[in-house]
Amino acid sequence: MLKKKVFILDYEMISPIAVGVEQLAESIRSNYSAEKQIERIATEGCVFRKAAEVTEDLTKYYENESKGLKKAFSGDRKLELMAACYGKAASRLEKLIGMLNPSKTGVIVGVGADVTPFELFEDDLREYINQGYNPIFELYSEINDNGMRVNVISNPYDIYALYLANKFKAGAFQKSVLTACVSSTQAIALGYDAIAKGDAELVIVGGTDSLINLLAIISFGKLGVIPESKNEISCKPFDVNRNGTLAGECAGFAILASEDFVAKNNMSPIAELLGYGNTLDAYKITAPDPNGYSMTKAIKDAMDNANLTADMLDYINAHGTGTKHNDQLELSCYESALGDFAKTIPISSTKDRHGHAIAAAGIQELCVVLESMKHNLIPGNRNLINSCDPSFNLLTKNTTKKIEYALTSNFAFGGINTVLAVKNLRK
Repeated sequence: MLKKKVFILDYEMISPIAVGVEQLAESIRSNYSAEKQIERIATEGCVFRKAAEVTEDLTKYYENESKGLKKAFSGDRKLELMAACYGKAASRLEKLIGMLNPSKTGVIVGVGADVTPFELFEDDLREYINQGYNPIFELYSEINDNGMRVNVISNPYDIYALYLANKFKAGAFQKSVLTACVSSTQAIALGYDAIAKGDAELVIVGGTDSLINLLAIISFGKLGVIPESKNEISCKPFDVNRNGTLAGECAGFAILASEDFVAKNNMSPIAELLGYGNTLDAYKITAPDPNGYSMTKAIKDAMDNANLTADMLDYINAHGTGTKHNDQLELSCYESALGDFAKTIPISSTKDRHGHAIAAAGIQELCVVLESMKHNLIPGNRNLINSCDPSFNLLTKNTTKKIEYALTSNFAFGGINTVLAVKNLRK
């Protein structure tokens, strides 16, 4: 039996380097980095004061939403980012949404750990709920009015999937994934499975997260993965002097579709999601297995499931956090999985530009790959000066090249590893 194909029809992203994917290629070409001192929260007295944040006012992208949801957006940055992301793409998605069968359309969203605004710990929390500003209850009401099946458990992590489900009238399922840095990558992989197994003909997959809050900044800083804000450039993936990652934020989604849906509606997909690898080493909550067995297997599984050989790869978008422990181990795993060809494949991380969006890292970097495919553009490692391993093809400059096949990898706390294989279908 032939494996069913899974196609990518469209995608959108709100990122520190691109409020909308149409800005992304130019941002990469110009080597723009969003790294700077944090503006949205007060960081006086904190040694971790730099990040990549979305500074544009996003309210114009959701100006037609209800009072209750706007109140929710003001208290939940992840929800605001996702709402703005949908709003940015809404007009061009109208035709597609009109084609969808709610019972055959699902949503899977990767999300980060919740950070409740400090003001909601005060007496106004009760008023926030009693006055109808609880966004979950509001969304339940709207979705149930549309006759869709939803998870009726009041789980705050479901709100992001429910928000998109309401917009796309997606009634087949609404799922949330919270697995740190691979959350949205796993959401994409699970969307692939849902279509391949026939559980849905179309799945909206993606993620939303923001590290631009003091709890996240200080926590990651104390773990030693965010450097103190002393140097002009803090994030240097694959450089011998790398000392930590760059805190970021992002929301994005991609629309996956089955072969039958594409054929029935005479559509031209932009890419094919060929397969994925997904493993768990459970070595340590804050570090991967130093042997890299599980990371290597995720890369091999992605290649095998996609029916690819190493010599076919044109680009690898690496996890490349810029931390001491990740980068060298990641390179060695590519070599273990791909053999000698690993040294010839162009490899880069774009976290030195847009930061590490944790739960939204996977969808952000998939969008980077898809835009790179569209524009025949491979991003360089912007801040790489002295390579930690010169034997690899770690690009220091942007390169013009047609990308037909690519991998994008994410490796998370707890030893969770997810790698996606993508084929370019643009002519």
